[in-house]
Amino acid sequence: MSTGRPWSSYYLVAGTSFWSVMALGGGYGLASAPDGAALHFDTAWLSGTPFRDYLGPGLILAGSGVAGLASSALVVRALRAARDGRAVPARDRYLVTGVAAVHAGWIAGELVLLWDVVAGLPAEQRRFFHGFWWVFTPLTALNLAAALAPATRRTLGRRGGSSRVSH
Repeated sequence: MSTGRPWSSYYLVAGTSFWSVMALGGGYGLASAPDGAALHFDTAWLSGTPFRDYLGPGLILAGSGVAGLASSALVVRALRAARDGRAVPARDRYLVTGVAAVHAGWIAGELVLLWDVVAGLPAEQRRFFHGFWWVFTPLTALNLAAALAPATRRTLGRRGGSSRVSH
């Protein structure tokens, strides 16, 4: 049985990798200067959040970046295994979907916790956050949709056998 080209899996690798590299950079910027100085953030912006400084958010964001890159590697491994007719551990599908859900949770958390704060910022800072959210909210939604797509699930849920993905 041929599953065709799993475009959702290819997209997932690209989208998650981009999200993750950006998360590593942002996480480093936050964690390396918990007072927010590296990114020109003010700790007062965190007043309605569970955090007092940017160390925690930086470590969480960087961790989600590392997890995202590992997730992308799992999808690449699954694509190669599908091409060669080899088995893929079923747990990979759950890990990849879990990482996409964590990324979605990060963006949702930012929107919920920072929306009012950002609304009160000067126009230049507000544009930065709104631009960021306009890019990363749909990217995150598409990554999650790609992780849940039937073609990706088939690629990541293969147990071996003779079915191959045609290229």
